[in-house]
Amino acid sequence: MKETALTGEKIAELKGVGPRAIRKRAQKENWPFAEETCRGGKVRLYALEALPDDIRLLYNKVGMEKAVQGNLPGSAQRHFEPAVIPVGSPELSERQNRVALARADLVRLYLMEKKKAKAERKSKTLAAEDFIAGYNTGLMFPALFETLGQTSVKTVERWALAFKRANHDYTVIADNYGNRRGECKITQEEVNAALSFALHPNRLKPAQIARMTKLALSKRQIPSTSSASTITRFLDTWSRDHYDIWVLRREGQKAYNDKVAYTIQRDAGLLSVGEVLVADGHQLNFDILNPFTGKPGRMAMVLWYDWASRYPVGWEIMPTENTQCIASALRRAIQALGKMPDVAYLDNGRAFKSRIFNDKNIDFEAAGFFGMFARLGMETVFAWAYHGQSKPVERFFGTFDELERIMPTFTGASIADKPARLMRNEVFHQKMHEKMYGGWVPTIAQASHIIAGWVAEYAQRPHRGLKGLCPAEVFEAGKGPGVDPERLSHLMMDMKIKSVGRSGIRFLGRDYYDEVLHGYRQPVMIRYDLEDVSCIHVYDRTGSKKICTARPIEGVHPMARILGGKEDVALLESEIKKKRRLEKQTREAVKALESPPALVTLPENTGQPLQIKPETKKITRAEAEHLEAEAARMEIIEFKPKAPERVFIIESDKYEALLERECKGEALDIDAMQFMRYYEKTAEYLEFKERFEFMREVFIAGPEDHLKFQI
Repeated sequence: MKETALTGEKIAELKGVGPRAIRKRAQKENWPFAEETCRGGKVRLYALEALPDDIRLLYNKVGMEKAVQGNLPGSAQRHFEPAVIPVGSPELSERQNRVALARADLVRLYLMEKKKAKAERKSKTLAAEDFIAGYNTGLMFPALFETLGQTSVKTVERWALAFKRANHDYTVIADNYGNRRGECKITQEEVNAALSFALHPNRLKPAQIARMTKLALSKRQIPSTSSASTITRFLDTWSRDHYDIWVLRREGQKAYNDKVAYTIQRDAGLLSVGEVLVADGHQLNFDILNPFTGKPGRMAMVLWYDWASRYPVGWEIMPTENTQCIASALRRAIQALGKMPDVAYLDNGRAFKSRIFNDKNIDFEAAGFFGMFARLGMETVFAWAYHGQSKPVERFFGTFDELERIMPTFTGASIADKPARLMRNEVFHQKMHEKMYGGWVPTIAQASHIIAGWVAEYAQRPHRGLKGLCPAEVFEAGKGPGVDPERLSHLMMDMKIKSVGRSGIRFLGRDYYDEVLHGYRQPVMIRYDLEDVSCIHVYDRTGSKKICTARPIEGVHPMARILGGKEDVALLESEIKKKRRLEKQTREAVKALESPPALVTLPENTGQPLQIKPETKKITRAEAEHLEAEAARMEIIEFKPKAPERVFIIESDKYEALLERECKGEALDIDAMQFMRYYEKTAEYLEFKERFEFMREVFIAGPEDHLKFQI
């Protein structure tokens, strides 16, 4: 049989490209060719068997479609396309109809190819294998391949046989697996039981839900025909159709906010640099040396972030997130920004909600605070609780993770994220880490310096939210001219109303004193800087007049002269001198006062003791006789103290004592009688009833008759 050869123009026509593109590809891939003389020159012929697979398959596809059209009657040749026929049987689901019709089309094409091979006296087996190989590439019949996927000669032969025996009824080659018409076979009782377990907040696993569903139905004697896999597939489908209910019931409100809740899109491009500073705390994922304990640990970093430029303008690192840390970071941020921001967008945490920062209209007498942000002219806005997406700085912390991971003391963002050296029994990694870094742990200053270097590099990266600009470019273009450091420090000082005692002003667990406060007992207003508590500034109650600057009192050694050193002795002597100097100052002030005028005239002193004789009153004889008669009529009453009542621990002892008194004829009060009637109804009385009846007879008869009864 003559070998098929194609010209470059024919190949270009098949591929839908120009001849020049085919010539360049043939030269690049070294296609073998033979030249043949024709009118106007020579032409290159490329053997079909030596061409690339995509061209050979494309040629076979076009030839097969022409052959199929040649076997169709009349006008059908112009409209034939091997695609799925959009009709089907009502007994089958939409998917089953689609697959069955596609299989029927593929069987028809397959049988035509075999018939053509038989007519050309070629091997039908080879023709069938070539047809299926070409089909499995997905290039010959893409519509059928998308529906059916890859197949084999044996599978198509089985379809063809069943199709022929059923008199070309395509429904016999439909698949029988899957749900009918897309409906689930699970019963309503199984649905209710499965959802009751699936929507439990303990988040049971699918296999556990399926097993417990069937167990619960069996105990209620309700038939459960669905398998565990069917129940599991139902739960998967239901969770996707009702994802909001699934997440809220199983994972809670925060998971719902993070995964399901509608997100409000905010346009940060409407803001200017410095208008809004966003602050949040972050637990660093690497160890830093604790300045108080000397031990390594994870520190808290408070970051202030300019929303408009995405630039981190100030931060502070401390062992815990507190108001001092936030104030220090804010001071750095304002100094870097060069102007006062308008709005502080804060986290919902405890430290950010401190009254030290946010109160504007405060009664000094009741609370003694004044809002720092209010003094700086900043409005405060808090992010929604449990809405991490509402804080734009959270996205920055995700990028900040790259710095944390390159730190030698990286500890991991979670337990599962820990580095190998922190895992149990990882001696090799521990020794390797010790050899590489020698146990180095950064201090707070070193860590802050490293972060500053990384921030400088981060600020030069193009940002998608800034339309390709860098955060540093936007920030530098909008920053202010600068702020006065002294004025900033004064504005950031907090205020508090305090009382003055003999040791001065008690503040932050220490006593602050100045000699001016000696003898002063009016309430005072103090101003202090959270970053520098070495002194406090004391003003009068109105805050208009400064009284002094008080400093902490140093404690002296209890036995400075015996057990202390020279510094302890010097401090003790200095404190003693201060005490005596202040006392002397008070004495001199008292002496300087004028003597008060005499209010009482004292008798002249004669040197003899003053004798005062008592005044006696005389009564008449008639009064004396009356008193004697009254005294004779008076009756002398002897007072007998009442014995204390006996305290009983056991109710039976109390009942026995009361029974004895009752049998002897003593009158019992109402409480005692009520107790006896109550006790006679208890189980303990019924158990020992015979004993109490015997005791009643003994108490009535008396002790002598009781002895006779015993004899």
